[in-house]
Amino acid sequence: MRKGNLRLLAAAAAAVTALGAALPLGTLQASAATKSIADTMTWGTLRIGGGGFVSGIVTGKKVMYARTDVGGAYKYNYKTESWDQLLGFINDSDRGLLSVDAMAVDPTDDDTVYFLCGCAYFSAEKTVIFKTTDGGKTFKEIDVTNLIKVMGNGHGRQCGEAIAVDPDNPKVIYAGGDVTSNEKSKSALIKSTDGGETWAPVEGYDALGLFDSTTKWPTWTDNIVRCVADGEYQTQNGVAAIAITGGKVYVGTSKSGTANVHAASTKDDKFSVLSKDLPTNFYPSRINLDPNGDLLITYMAGINFGGANGGGYRYHPADGKVTQLFEGAGLGSMWADPSNPDHMITSTCGKFEDQEWQEWTDEHGATWGDQYYRSFDGGKTWQNFTPGHSMGWHQPLIADYLQDGGYDWIRDKAIHWSGTVVTDPVYPDRMWITSGNGVFVCTNVWSQDDASMENAKLPTYTFHPDGIEEVVSLDFVSTPDGLNLSAIGDYDGFVHEAVDQIGLQYKPNMGSTSAIAVCPQNTDVWARIAEGDNGSGYYTTDRGKTWNAFTAATKGGKLAIAETAKGKYRVFNTGKDDGGVSYSDDWGKTWSKCEGIPSQYGSKPTMLLVEPDDPNTVYAYATYFNSSWHYSKPEPTAEDAQYKICVSTDGGKTFTSTDVCMYDQCDSAGRIGWLGKGELMLGGGWYGMYRASVKDGKVTVTKVDGISYCKTLGYGAPEKAGGVNTIYMYGKPLESDPEGIYRSTDAGKTWVCINTDHLYGGTGNGNYLVGDMKTFGKVYMSTVGCGIVYGELSGTTPPSTEPKETETTKEDKTDILWGDADCSGEVDVNDVVLIARYAVEDEGAVISTEGKTNADVTHDNAIQPDDGEKILKYLAKLIKAADLAKA
Repeated sequence: MRKGNLRLLAAAAAAVTALGAALPLGTLQASAATKSIADTMTWGTLRIGGGGFVSGIVTGKKVMYARTDVGGAYKYNYKTESWDQLLGFINDSDRGLLSVDAMAVDPTDDDTVYFLCGCAYFSAEKTVIFKTTDGGKTFKEIDVTNLIKVMGNGHGRQCGEAIAVDPDNPKVIYAGGDVTSNEKSKSALIKSTDGGETWAPVEGYDALGLFDSTTKWPTWTDNIVRCVADGEYQTQNGVAAIAITGGKVYVGTSKSGTANVHAASTKDDKFSVLSKDLPTNFYPSRINLDPNGDLLITYMAGINFGGANGGGYRYHPADGKVTQLFEGAGLGSMWADPSNPDHMITSTCGKFEDQEWQEWTDEHGATWGDQYYRSFDGGKTWQNFTPGHSMGWHQPLIADYLQDGGYDWIRDKAIHWSGTVVTDPVYPDRMWITSGNGVFVCTNVWSQDDASMENAKLPTYTFHPDGIEEVVSLDFVSTPDGLNLSAIGDYDGFVHEAVDQIGLQYKPNMGSTSAIAVCPQNTDVWARIAEGDNGSGYYTTDRGKTWNAFTAATKGGKLAIAETAKGKYRVFNTGKDDGGVSYSDDWGKTWSKCEGIPSQYGSKPTMLLVEPDDPNTVYAYATYFNSSWHYSKPEPTAEDAQYKICVSTDGGKTFTSTDVCMYDQCDSAGRIGWLGKGELMLGGGWYGMYRASVKDGKVTVTKVDGISYCKTLGYGAPEKAGGVNTIYMYGKPLESDPEGIYRSTDAGKTWVCINTDHLYGGTGNGNYLVGDMKTFGKVYMSTVGCGIVYGELSGTTPPSTEPKETETTKEDKTDILWGDADCSGEVDVNDVVLIARYAVEDEGAVISTEGKTNADVTHDNAIQPDDGEKILKYLAKLIKAADLAKA
């Protein structure tokens, strides 16, 4: 040993004592750069287009806003001709607020908008009103849960709007609940006189006696609320529509058999029946105002898309006259052009009749959805101008065939559940229509040309969900060779070739799809299975070019595939309701049970992972739950609710299980994070995170320090080639940390926060985070109804994990904690000691490749005594952290 190295070791030892006694250590922690790391990420949604119910559209003077039943609210961007999500900031805890029950634009200010939000089965039944005064850039949340409750994903959600602003005094606002807050609440209609800051019950409305039934909100609780009819919580729609004009407030209530539209002065709120000439055997669906100040009131036979009967009426406030404008169908809404009251449009809602994508032939028939009508004489006469309709058999078209707008997957699917039709406030010759699968726009809406005319401008309906992403993704796979595949509720699933390209839907279709799997030994082989009762599945051996049907072992559940021999495949199918797993070697002709995986009714689907280079090794992460525990004990014990990691070394036929931790009975955190061969990361919900090391079939489970909550985790490409895979977690490392998405590149030793502001309600039904296996830093997340969220590194160079005062250069390496020789996630005297021991060739002093990079603070490509001396200067506060990154 050289004397200089011995002196460094002695100095380091002395420094441990001296610094510990006299100095507040200038510790560098990975969490110190959390904000900066988050700022290096770009977040968005994969392009699919719609895929869920857009339940309403409201307009201002020059703006449009759209709401959805589970996917937030949007504002139309006229510069990009697309919709911008406004509620992407909502986190997992508040995901119920993505169910938007009603909206109102201040008639005097397009930038002031109110959103009434809530969902009974999420977020502790919370009901709030979001108010923006800057067009959706920022929001104030006003909690009204103690007054009313709404179910933005319940029956009647297409009705509206159940919130309105007084045009004569915009500080006055009325909002209506589906039910009262509790059995003793004073009213389901509330009022604000200070611009939404505070709210009070409108007792004059409650005096009508319409809320004369009770129900549990929701069914599995003891919270009794008042409602308008018998039935479970999701069937209640209470206050359906509110309109304010001429000093009066008009309220439509979802109750039949009695008068259901009432009016009161905004001064005294003493309500009375609006008119005896309005129907009582139907339900009011919407109240709109025409340019003359008349009310256009539409009705349906039932609030759950009862399009069979209903009608449309005009109410003239000046003399109380009622005129029936439309009969014979349930209408979602009726609308008059703000610049010409004689120009009117209306739509059925839930009356399934023909629409055409092309000429109706024996080979290609119609799709079945709602019908659309227009009037040029103030509603005296109506013309059906539904897509593909003509003036008669073999006569010229009145409206052109449906157009897909570039979204091939929507073809042969109908416009349906049309609760809203409005004209565009900027381009009044186009009509917007809400649908169960997104939004459509009709251009040339007032053109009276027909197909027989030269250069005819036919009304043309085009799918136009651009920016609206509402699919509920249930599964996702990413492979090292660039495949990114999704499984989607309702709409099968898609191949995602790029984030800005519309996904390619699997064909043939089978509807809601619970799982997609790719064989890790041969990524040309995929399989997918249906979520519903049909139990169908498809597999491909040519990368999705052709598909073959197979019969799944169970309805729903998850999948995995292993190549057992050249061209021979074993497919695994996990049970949806009991956690059991079966396998087939003949693509579903016969199935055998996998032995050793604990199963019990109530367990969540077991998640599987096949070792890429060893198909004989299969991992199964089971979320075991005995749902019958309450028959014999006051609360479940570990034997009733347990996460278990199961390992097979015979290709998945038999497994041996090892306990991980107790299952907290929240969303299952059962996805497996694969670090590399034999090394797994496992989520445990509120019990944290665990690492399982597997060697020769034997498992060692250790708890990962510093993780308080892991809702789910996933893995993606490593930061450096040959390194461990990156782990992504939705949760909280420390109890004091914000809820969000975190990333670790060192097997969970340290974490950086990469997202707290763009959470889209968290991981939702699919409860996944899937890292891109080809591109480091890119990750995909499921949601409750905001599509598939992705995050990727921004175009700028990511910063190191040093504090903000660190000055980096273009040559700096990224995500390096300079001085952290032992890769502990912080720089302290332990790193100095390790470098000193390494310098004197102590065989017990081992520095990893990453540690050597961190330790080289003199930037001479060697670990020398001067590296330790420089770190000592930092710890003594003689230099700044930034100096460690400089030569």
